[in-house]
Amino acid sequence: MTEMLLRASNIAIEIAGLELVSNVDLEVDRGHSLGIVGETGSGKSLTCRAFAGLLSPIGGRISSGSLWVGRQDATSPDTHAKAALYGRVVSLVPQNSLMALNPLMRIGTHLTETIKALDADSVVQLKARAIDLLQRVGLPDPERILRQYPHQLSGGMRQRVMIALAIAGRPELLIADEPTTALDVSVQKDILELLRRLTHEENMALILISHDLGVVAAATQSVAVMYAGMVVERGPTDTVLRQPRHPYTQALLKARPTIGHTGRLMGIPGAPASPDTWPSGCRFAPRCPHADNRCDAKVPTLETIGGGHVGACHRLHESLVLDLSKKDLLSS
Repeated sequence: MTEMLLRASNIAIEIAGLELVSNVDLEVDRGHSLGIVGETGSGKSLTCRAFAGLLSPIGGRISSGSLWVGRQDATSPDTHAKAALYGRVVSLVPQNSLMALNPLMRIGTHLTETIKALDADSVVQLKARAIDLLQRVGLPDPERILRQYPHQLSGGMRQRVMIALAIAGRPELLIADEPTTALDVSVQKDILELLRRLTHEENMALILISHDLGVVAAATQSVAVMYAGMVVERGPTDTVLRQPRHPYTQALLKARPTIGHTGRLMGIPGAPASPDTWPSGCRFAPRCPHADNRCDAKVPTLETIGGGHVGACHRLHESLVLDLSKKDLLSS
């Protein structure tokens, strides 16, 4: 039997009265890894801030729908119950480790303060627990690192520290927001392998946010593609990336260079609309080569394709494939 750790049903998120994310349906089971991909501004990070209980600091709120984290209704006004979720049941590795860490605090202080807040059983052995966390994330000479400041570490080392902080409360669901951004390829591979190892050892679930389809292909079992605040395609990673059915997913794949690619890359024309100018119908319609009158008139809803694969397109069941290269993402 699988244990569902997160279920989002038709959630919408707004800031200052403006809806930025609409009708998102996602589920994550224990031991499962989900990737969320899309262009900048598609709503990936905002959605995961909602999952991690971090909307209020930016003036955001879940305006409709339901969100369950573990067995707790995360939209409930019970602040004490919700406080017990974050850092323990669900934890977030944020973007940009240098900005996320306090430049005036040593790494040891970051860790011990977090442990005291989240893991009462380890308070009497703060330093030992901090050293153990640094060892768990593969950092050599942890006692030396405890004495250092964030700027004294490399980008890859800081990212490992961020992961150590995220697992300090022994969470059941780990959300990693662009964990490989600005890291070179070899370090990216090490970070992804670390996330895979930790989630396997702790039997956690993983949500991985990324712009990079290659990262998602390498590290997740299922994927959700977001555009303009909505999930437009979702399913097993292998299926979605080999047999994409939504024109936006197809366009993302065609725009990505792969090993051995000799043809011309296809860019996506135009730019995503801002939330205050979203079209009344399909939000991708102004950039879609297959749009017709239906696309301008009505927002498409997710429809079943098969095998857990769903998409939101009025022409979902037509042959609209953009002739994807056989040297595709998963084989490169």
